[in-house]
Amino acid sequence: MRPREPMSQRMLIRPSIRVCAMVAVEASPQLNISINRTWPAEKLGLPPAERRWGKYNGSFLAEEHTPISLLDQITQGYSFTAVLGGCQGTCCGAWCTKPDHKVPDHCGRPGGYRSNQHFESAQFIALDFDTGDERSTFSYLVDQPLVAQFGTFLYTTLSHTSEIPKARVVFITGTAFTQPDNYRRAKRAVMARLPWGDASVHDPSRMFYGSHPRQGQNRFLGNVLHLSMVDQLVEQHRSELEAEQSRRELPRIPGNKVMGATPAERYVNTAIQQEAAWVSSRIEGTGERHKGLLISAMKLASLSLSEWLPPEVRGGIDVHALLLSAAHANGYVSKYGEAAARQTISDGIAYARPRLSPESQSSSKPRLRWSGGQWVKAVRA
Repeated sequence: MRPREPMSQRMLIRPSIRVCAMVAVEASPQLNISINRTWPAEKLGLPPAERRWGKYNGSFLAEEHTPISLLDQITQGYSFTAVLGGCQGTCCGAWCTKPDHKVPDHCGRPGGYRSNQHFESAQFIALDFDTGDERSTFSYLVDQPLVAQFGTFLYTTLSHTSEIPKARVVFITGTAFTQPDNYRRAKRAVMARLPWGDASVHDPSRMFYGSHPRQGQNRFLGNVLHLSMVDQLVEQHRSELEAEQSRRELPRIPGNKVMGATPAERYVNTAIQQEAAWVSSRIEGTGERHKGLLISAMKLASLSLSEWLPPEVRGGIDVHALLLSAAHANGYVSKYGEAAARQTISDGIAYARPRLSPESQSSSKPRLRWSGGQWVKAVRA
């Protein structure tokens, strides 16, 4: 991690402010965040037609702000993202395309360039609400308990109109996240409480455009989302995903399609085929593709952690390989990219806990026990 710059370089910005405040509930914390003042209040087009992304992604500057001074920057149309560092390659800090420098930890981009590899820290969670109906209005969002109690401010996004409302809610956290995986899981846990929001904004270096300087609206609430509450939300999200696993109607796999020489191998292969088929059938626009990847990754990863299965069976469960093809089949990869699908699967793996063995679960079906290297029906007394 790069050393902190002196205050003269990491600017402390004080607001000029055009902010609509309701009530500041807590003392305003100081936070480090990256601001981009290039092409304010303008959404860039898609590459490769849009040629400005290289300059844009390299123009974020780390600064120190209070929540209200950050909102002031946003109301001027400036975008923001996490604090960014550099990679660990041989040419760290400069553009590099030398073939012999293409090592796994070297991204070929200068320090401070917006990239997940460059993530250093973030002290905010931002959620987008683009439904274009009442659920994306300030009045509806501030009535949600999580926003009312812990939201710091809201503002309308650049594509907002009075007929098609769109808004962003920003939660400033009491402490900065320094591990990208923890930050991503925290984002997902907050999203789970407001499920009509955009599920694609979970990557650590996600950039958020500012508001329109003239037509934009904002509302300052002044709350802080403390990490103790984040921990509760993460655990609640994990428990809800586990509960959803058992409520699903998984497809039946015909016996002649199940592979494996032992009952344990057949048990795991059945689970693999069921999860792949179920994820493949998830439909765009329902939120099921994203959540389905999480749930199925949790299920398969939990089997790989379960010591009641033989090590050689558990070791053969490659969750990423098994679910990526399903994410391709349902269109998730084509919309969000393979990297996003892999990360969603990784988050599901991180949520996983060992599963209970079949013999420990109450059921009307014949109970099984592990004996002599295979599953056999348990004899009831």
